[in-house]
Amino acid sequence: MELLTKLYKTHAPSGDEWNIICLIMRHVTEHLPGVEVRMDRHGNMYLKKGDADNYPTLACHLDQVQKIHSDDFVLKRDGDMLYGWSETNQRREGLGADDKNGIWVCLRCLKELPCLKVFMATGEEKGCIGSNRADMSFFRNSLYVLEPDCRGGKEIHTTLRGIPCASDEFVADLQAEANGYIITEGKGSDILALTLNDIGVSCANIPAGYYLPHKDDEYTILSELEHTYQYVKAIIQRLSERYPHYYRSETQKRAEAYMKGSYQ
Repeated sequence: MELLTKLYKTHAPSGDEWNIICLIMRHVTEHLPGVEVRMDRHGNMYLKKGDADNYPTLACHLDQVQKIHSDDFVLKRDGDMLYGWSETNQRREGLGADDKNGIWVCLRCLKELPCLKVFMATGEEKGCIGSNRADMSFFRNSLYVLEPDCRGGKEIHTTLRGIPCASDEFVADLQAEANGYIITEGKGSDILALTLNDIGVSCANIPAGYYLPHKDDEYTILSELEHTYQYVKAIIQRLSERYPHYYRSETQKRAEAYMKGSYQ
């Protein structure tokens, strides 16, 4: 709970993620020996642990939507539910659990697993600003990408805005139903931006146990977040092969054929 509390207490609206970047840097320095961190000029963070030919890869985003964050913001727990509270203003305030829950999962996996890459993006809530400008060479030896950034505790998104982000083989090997999840279609996210940037491997959005995202009464169901962490860790330990995937629209296929002089 200590790390999760620190994340929730650190306000990181889109375009002003520096405080949470610093928190993550300190956490890595103090608690994650052997993890390499670099940052690009957009504020995106690239973390790597271990030496391997290929890496399971996780992603999350650093920013949140909520603008209200009082000086006396505290984390409250009611049974299995976590929410933010200001005693002075007598009101609920958003946790930024979208996607601090994802950051928490990524940092826990970096601690527990021997080899892993993690991409942390800025500006996801403003149109995937960071992931649209990511250093795609970071993903050249990725096996696949999992992003804990779905509301609730049930839905896994492998198709976003009608665009498939994963191969059929990868979708099957996620074993969603056996783990209490369902595969559904989602909207925009970092994995959609990465797919359209020709990442070349299968990607999926995993539920992260948060509800009412972007709102001041946002909350987290702790047991669902813990289940997500255990599920993600189990996938990384179980899946060791690469799952290639490229998306090409019909227009793009024809344009590429035309450019090669083979258009019919």
